[in-house]
Amino acid sequence: MNTNHKLDDQWLLSYATGSLSPAQSLMVSSHMAFHDDMQETVSQAEFISGALFQSMDAARLPNDMLDNILDKLDSSISPEVTPIASTSSDLPQPVLDFIGNDTGALKWKFSGRGIRSARLWNGPNDERLWLLEARNGTTVPEHGHNGIEWTLILKGSYETDLGKFRSGDIDIADENIEHQPVSDEGCMCLVMTSGPVKLKSLVGRIAQPFIGL
Repeated sequence: MNTNHKLDDQWLLSYATGSLSPAQSLMVSSHMAFHDDMQETVSQAEFISGALFQSMDAARLPNDMLDNILDKLDSSISPEVTPIASTSSDLPQPVLDFIGNDTGALKWKFSGRGIRSARLWNGPNDERLWLLEARNGTTVPEHGHNGIEWTLILKGSYETDLGKFRSGDIDIADENIEHQPVSDEGCMCLVMTSGPVKLKSLVGRIAQPFIGL
């Protein structure tokens, strides 16, 4: 279990090599906007992987290339790091870039008591990307998952059985996890799911086609 509420280096390497879906890439880049150390790790990975591809026959890349690159991330190589721009908006710059810097174009809809959401993208394999905002004192309906769910806290916080997640933290759940986040102070989150969530209550399941979660 990842207890520091940050993505593992393997995800950063996949981002650096351009092998993630658009939703996954946005989640990683938005997560990085809160963590300078992650930005440096990605810059190192881009530098090292670029050097490896230049020096190798692409048709004969070794099977242990991933492990080799991860080992080299702890070396003294220090490529130039370009920080991700900060913004006064509640949304990190990668999200603003994704939506064309037009927050007024977001189509928010009611998604439960004290909750609203705005769908940003639908992709292959029913991958979904959306923003979720909860008022203070909100309890998100108890739910499970049809696939993976990533939740990046952009503002505020919420708490589950796994602990408290604050601004810049990422919460990862899969088919084996059922939870019911509670936000005392309110929060705004960037969420990626594979298919709709599995709402536990009968009322939630009846309303689900209308609220879009």
